[in-house]
Amino acid sequence: MEGTRLRILQLLQKNTNDTVDGLAQAIGLAAATIRRHLDILQRDRLVAFEEVRKKTGRPEYSFFLTEDGQEALPKDYDMLLGLMIGELAELSVDDTMGRDGEGVLELVFQRLSGRVFEDHRQEVEGQSLEVRLKALLRLLGDEDFYPEANFVDGTLRIRLINCPFRSVALRSKAVCTFDSNIISSMLDMAVSQEMCINDGADGCVYIGRVDEKTAATSPSNAEVKAAS
Repeated sequence: MEGTRLRILQLLQKNTNDTVDGLAQAIGLAAATIRRHLDILQRDRLVAFEEVRKKTGRPEYSFFLTEDGQEALPKDYDMLLGLMIGELAELSVDDTMGRDGEGVLELVFQRLSGRVFEDHRQEVEGQSLEVRLKALLRLLGDEDFYPEANFVDGTLRIRLINCPFRSVALRSKAVCTFDSNIISSMLDMAVSQEMCINDGADGCVYIGRVDEKTAATSPSNAEVKAAS
């Protein structure tokens, strides 16, 4: 998948239920051209649509990704499987004592995120929130999470538009332990999950509170967008 149709999938993943006119404006192509691409994506069962009810005028339709469409965007199940097998092989009886299956999975993803952070510790240790955030966005971008971040009223909000482990995450929230721990460790900040694809959200969202002193020196939303 490449070119205009890939761009349409990416836009619908970011802004679900977009219209032909909205997609045409975002991509810079004629609405008729976008419709032709959408016809192909619907034929391939990557995109579906629903009617937007309007009081007057012609009916309008909004488009959204199917699960096949979500899976057509970057995923890395092979890497996840390899990492999990390696980590599971190192667990001891004491590590799993008293844990159910979900608990063991959380422990595995916690350890995996710890290994990833260790590879980046020197890059962020002792650095400002601005440096840490830019490093985090680069890391998440390299792993195909398609991250976005913004500051609102003393709160840092990080949205992961794509999940490279989507089908696994839909089966178990333990996968989110990986994202949450990496974000928290890279930022040196406690974060909580505000939204999750496991609950039907379009993407996972994590938030962290920033104190007044830190907020005064935090990068602007424009700088955050540029860094991502």
